[in-house]
Amino acid sequence: MRYAIILSVLSILSLCSCQAQPLEPLQHEIDSISKNWLPDKRVGVCNFTLVEHTGNTLILKGESLFPQAKVEVLKLLQIKGLNVVDSVLLLPDTLHVSKVWGLVTLSIANMRAKPSHASEMLSQAIMGTPVRILKNYEGWIFIQTPDNYVGWTNKSAVHQLSFDALENWRKSDRIINTSSEGNVFADSKHSIVLSDLVAGAILVKKGQSKGSTSVLLPDGRAGFVADANWIHFNRWRDTASLHSDRMVLTGKQLMGFPYLWGGTSSKGMDCSGFIKTICLLNGVIVERDASQQVHHGLEIDISDGWDKLQKGDLLFFGSKLTKRVNHVGLYIGDSEVLHESGSVHINSLDKKRSNYNNELYDNLLAARRVIGYSSQKGIVPLKLHKWY
Repeated sequence: MRYAIILSVLSILSLCSCQAQPLEPLQHEIDSISKNWLPDKRVGVCNFTLVEHTGNTLILKGESLFPQAKVEVLKLLQIKGLNVVDSVLLLPDTLHVSKVWGLVTLSIANMRAKPSHASEMLSQAIMGTPVRILKNYEGWIFIQTPDNYVGWTNKSAVHQLSFDALENWRKSDRIINTSSEGNVFADSKHSIVLSDLVAGAILVKKGQSKGSTSVLLPDGRAGFVADANWIHFNRWRDTASLHSDRMVLTGKQLMGFPYLWGGTSSKGMDCSGFIKTICLLNGVIVERDASQQVHHGLEIDISDGWDKLQKGDLLFFGSKLTKRVNHVGLYIGDSEVLHESGSVHINSLDKKRSNYNNELYDNLLAARRVIGYSSQKGIVPLKLHKWY
């Protein structure tokens, strides 16, 4: 009887020890660890939530791409003497996703904030883009693209692969589409369309005849493309780089293309998607959003105007009060900016010009030079990206 009473008292004391530490301050410490591992939630997953459970036990829930982050959180809770059940899901979720790599098999895969067609479109991935598959849910998969951006897309938009299969794709004879539009045909006479295409699509070459190339789509479908719009991927990847004239030419080839929130393809794009497309078609992967792009490359002093700018520099616009960037354009020289706003067009920062845009002039915040950087965080040549 006495032994039972002692056990009961110890249990109460243990429970009191847990309850003596409010969860809110603990959660703040946990959130700090998460933010340290993942400052930008657009490019990964790292979240932990501490919840009360019956008795003297707490439960740590959440998801993380970083196993060591979970270890750090559990160590914190252990030091505080708490009894915690680990219920954190480490991504990729290999229990429910057998193949954690994939290739986009539609002309574009729309990436959304939630697994629903009604959810906000965050970004897009082009046919032949390699992706990581982190988890799935009722016909949707949560993917990470080569720029590390994460979002949900239809399961049918991605052909899932093992790592070995992805390695075989990397070693294959690939070609890349250089035209802003196009088709893959089901027959060599090009009379039946198998799929539409956007600029930057990557296919596997199987053979060639006069005026036509036989190809495999990422999901294994066989088709044909016209020779004129395709170049050898590996040769292009190994020699492509950012040059001022080439960037301006690529941007001008998209003149008049419509604005699309979340768009990053030649079907439609937003302002940062336009810059991302220009860079991708010149062999370089940059980050997805303008508020991310502004942190990379060489900062150019524009405090005295735009005399120090060069063609190909990126100009960033936003609130001068908060310094929050919400727009980006490409400087093409002589005070002019090529940007996507409603459509891709050119405006001037010179008040004397007929195409002067006072909103751009008033809200110019920063300039960055991405030309000349072989590789750094946020500016990665495809030839150095392991996924390609």
